[in-house]
Amino acid sequence: MARKKRTMPAAEVYEKSDSFGQLPSAPPISPHRMDHIYPDSYGSPPPLHQAYHVQPARANYVPDQIARFNVIKPDRLAKRHNPQLYTKRGCTDVFCCFLFFVFLCGWVVVASLGIMWGDPQRLIYPTDSEFRRCGVDQGGYYNFSKRPYLFYFDLTKCISYATALGGCQTTQICVEECPSQYFSYLQLRTASAAEIQNKMKNVVYCTDDVDKSTVTTFVALQSLVQRGKCVSYTVKSVPVPVLQRCFPEAIFNAVDNVNTVLNSSNSLDYLKRTFGDDALIPQDIQITGQSSEVMKSVVEDQPVTHKVIHDLSQTWWQTLILIFAAGMLSFIWTVIMRLLGSLLIWLSIFLVLGALGFGAGFSWIKWNNLKATGAIDDYSFHPAFDAYFEMPTTWFVVAIATSVLLVIFLLVILFIRQRISIACALISESSKAIGSMMSTLVFPLFPFLLHIGVFALWGSIAIWLASSGQEICRMKETNGQVYNTSTKCDCNAKLAGCTYVGIEKESDTIFWLQVYNLFAFFWLSCFVTALGDIALAGAFASYYWARDKRHDVPTFPVIRALNRAMRYNLGSIAFGSLIIAIVKIIRVMLEYIDHKLGKSENKAVKWFLMCLKCCFWCLEMFFKFLTKNAYIMIAIYGKNFFSSAKDSFLLITRNIVRTVVVHKVAGILLFLGKAMITLGMGILSFYYFSGRWVVEGVPKVDLYYYFVPIVIVVIGSYFMADLFFDVYEMAVDTTFICFLEDSEQNDGSLERPYFMSQKLLEILGTKNEIPLHTK
Repeated sequence: MARKKRTMPAAEVYEKSDSFGQLPSAPPISPHRMDHIYPDSYGSPPPLHQAYHVQPARANYVPDQIARFNVIKPDRLAKRHNPQLYTKRGCTDVFCCFLFFVFLCGWVVVASLGIMWGDPQRLIYPTDSEFRRCGVDQGGYYNFSKRPYLFYFDLTKCISYATALGGCQTTQICVEECPSQYFSYLQLRTASAAEIQNKMKNVVYCTDDVDKSTVTTFVALQSLVQRGKCVSYTVKSVPVPVLQRCFPEAIFNAVDNVNTVLNSSNSLDYLKRTFGDDALIPQDIQITGQSSEVMKSVVEDQPVTHKVIHDLSQTWWQTLILIFAAGMLSFIWTVIMRLLGSLLIWLSIFLVLGALGFGAGFSWIKWNNLKATGAIDDYSFHPAFDAYFEMPTTWFVVAIATSVLLVIFLLVILFIRQRISIACALISESSKAIGSMMSTLVFPLFPFLLHIGVFALWGSIAIWLASSGQEICRMKETNGQVYNTSTKCDCNAKLAGCTYVGIEKESDTIFWLQVYNLFAFFWLSCFVTALGDIALAGAFASYYWARDKRHDVPTFPVIRALNRAMRYNLGSIAFGSLIIAIVKIIRVMLEYIDHKLGKSENKAVKWFLMCLKCCFWCLEMFFKFLTKNAYIMIAIYGKNFFSSAKDSFLLITRNIVRTVVVHKVAGILLFLGKAMITLGMGILSFYYFSGRWVVEGVPKVDLYYYFVPIVIVVIGSYFMADLFFDVYEMAVDTTFICFLEDSEQNDGSLERPYFMSQKLLEILGTKNEIPLHTK
């Protein structure tokens, strides 16, 4: 955090005008008449940076018409050397801000409809074949508070692709307990009436309309089974039902080996061999859905989920320490890039040159040796791929390719060597900016938390909408049955004969509400990202445009930049994020159409969709690049989105080679940093969690799957590094845009001095008439 100079606070900036960010018109500044910098009669506007250097004689200037949002303090205006802050700002893209507000109001309406129509308990609690929720007391119609689990009559009918469309095509009922044993109704073929009654009470599952007490013969039971009223078999379920559903134990932990499953009484195959076969009773392999080889490979004793949870409970604090260490390494890497950034860049370039040179030399030598030994070319099919590398022509082609690449790469390096030096200096300057404003490294936590909040809102509304629907009740007919044509009745009235039927949904309406909700998620997510970018850009720009880096950088620069963005530029942020959100929703729609046409045999349509998806992906990448640079210009000058996007785009196109070099060089450094940190923490966690590295004083952990904490550490380290390097990337981009503006607008004279560092001035071969305090 930069030290504050009491005579130059940056809070009261020369902001806001009725011209929405335009500087006052004035004639060119005369180098001989400093008292004529701002004459009373205005002419054509000067270059933008020419208007910054206000002399003390003009410090008390007060415009003829004070703008509505003008917050000038003239007595301190002369001491502002920062052109980013000395800017007349106004609310930009007001219509887009209003549109964004209206859209958020619409999102509130969508959420209200979801809350009115939906009930997440419909998704949380399983429902039986009659859409009744297990574990719920629907007063007056059914009481399943003591029947919390869902049981499937024939689970094999759920293992098909049709399940995703039409649901599980088997009878489903709510039960008090899941089956705890293997059972086949054929076991009761010769059973007595008492035995049948006992099994009907404790083992056999039937629908609610079956009176079990009346079933005393096997023929009666067989009739119910064939009509789908009673279950034909049961298998042992997992001790703890998964999502309140009864699933076979063999699917999850396979506690019995193959021989036990196939030969013991705990097997449907055994029951079929012993009591007779029936088409309604499947084989064991159909239940488990696994072959015997897969079952043998499953670890015994405990489910995989329990073991993973055990491993996480044993290693959570070591995992957090390693992820925190990755964050510290990311911070150290930013310091390394400041001190050794140029060395790393040139070292990478020389390594590439060396690799290409070695490859070309080795290939030419290998080709020459093969030719000397009389090796022949045989390009017929060879199962062994190494055979092709014993042919001289193969090495001849490789030698030519590497030699051409070496020459091209060498010529490119010679041509852009100065631009590489500029890139190195910009990266060093960006590192200095981060070092001077350490709050920039903490600020990304703010948009990260906002992103979590946006995701939670979207997910909650999506769940409410997905669970929406109207409960339908109908009156029983004279025959005691309920049909779709029966008279509707109020489910809350608890009328006699009024029966709960199910849920009725407005599918089309819910679909479009979900689309609106998804678009809101895209727009708000892009808005939060843009808000974070423009705040960081404003902070880094305030550092670049400060004459004296030790005193002129404002205190809390990120907070001040965020305040300016939220006060004046919300409309521009909404505009830029809207463009990206529109492209994102179009891509989602294309994916949806492609999914719907997945089985279509029309190759032309599929090819056309593929081209569209590719084009819109490229369009999204372009708009992200465009809007990011537009936000930097907005943070500097406070103009509207279109003007900022146009200015930044033209600025970059005029310096396209510099742009490519800076982005590639910065990309190399950031890639090296992410790769080294992620790989290093992955190797460290591997040696520790696998037991190969024992730390004295730290207890050794015994794990079932040591790769689980390793994967978490690797992912966490990558995201931690990405969090730091996103700030660094924004610093490089902002510094680069400021450097281009500085190069084009200023000439180093007394009236228009450069703001860049002394190193950049030396690279460009120029200097200021009066050196600035840039350290």
